[in-house]
Amino acid sequence: MSILEFNGARIAYYESDDREDKTEGFPVVFVHGAGSSHAIWGIQVKVFRRSHRVITIDLSGHAASELTEGEPDIKEGFAKEVAALVEHLDLENFVLVGHSMGGAVVMAYVLNKEFRSPRAIALVNTTAELNLTKLTPGLAIEAVEEAFVRLKAKLQGKDTMALRIINEEKKMKDENPEMMLRDLKACAKFNVSERLSEIEVPTLIIHGKDDDIVRAGYAQQLEKSIKRSDIAFVKGADHQPHVERPVQFNVLLKRFLDWVDKNT
Repeated sequence: MSILEFNGARIAYYESDDREDKTEGFPVVFVHGAGSSHAIWGIQVKVFRRSHRVITIDLSGHAASELTEGEPDIKEGFAKEVAALVEHLDLENFVLVGHSMGGAVVMAYVLNKEFRSPRAIALVNTTAELNLTKLTPGLAIEAVEEAFVRLKAKLQGKDTMALRIINEEKKMKDENPEMMLRDLKACAKFNVSERLSEIEVPTLIIHGKDDDIVRAGYAQQLEKSIKRSDIAFVKGADHQPHVERPVQFNVLLKRFLDWVDKNT
């Protein structure tokens, strides 16, 4: 773990790089969603650190990162934390990957022309407008499904990395309930629906086909509105395809990163 000082707080970030040839590949920065942490990307870190410099972050108020001053905000808060990290590490030709609220952070980042432009972005189970009145029922359904997954794994005696990630996420949320409340407040203010056409970098939209929180239609709206975008659905996955169906997810992301390497 490394520390970045930003807006009166210590922001934790993590680097992993197992490349034999450090001149090959490019940096990939993963941004977690609401009530989450860098740990949600554990499976991806393990895979992509062999070919890329992989960087994950705990956004302020999450896991090892302290709270910043002021009200939680995606555009003026979290996106600026990612920008500060990019500057701190002097990243060039990097790719941003964001899940759920993290996808909103990535969109807010790329729409801010003052920030260093990424080479490409990947948006995972996210939407341009995080309207709580539409998403709250899905949160309840997803919580029940997540509990069922944990129970099923326990009864079958399974101990997979995915299950450990799910359990760690639940423990963090239970120990810090204010974290999710802050995130939901930040999400309620987020809406870039009218600005999606301004996103000019290549964009991959990956979406769990069975997501009850951010339904598939939202992903299709992103794909229609973002000029240089493509969309891929992960069958059998809900809101966290990178954890629930990591093999399929990683194949899709690897294809995109390989395409970016050859075509941008």
